[in-house]
Amino acid sequence: MNCPKCQSTQIIKYGHTHYGKPRFRCQDCGRQFVENASRQPIAQATRQLIDKLLLERLALAAIARVTGVSERWLQLYVNQKYYQTPKTVEVAPKKGVG
Repeated sequence: MNCPKCQSTQIIKYGHTHYGKPRFRCQDCGRQFVENASRQPIAQATRQLIDKLLLERLALAAIARVTGVSERWLQLYVNQKYYQTPKTVEVAPKKGVG
């Protein structure tokens, strides 16, 4: 078995997930992982669809149903987007006044 991050073979058992699957840890880079994980990261295409649906101001529950992601993950994703958005607005003065 190799580490998915650094491809090292220095792997140790590192407990179990809350689903009961054995968890492993790479001794070289510290990455924790599960062999043959059934849960995969959300695809970039799905994230782009979620961004478009958010712009349409759909409810989070509706977006979760349409895209098949969990409401909890979607809320974390929206919070992350919010904190990445700049909070200052720059206003340029009008030209030709007076």
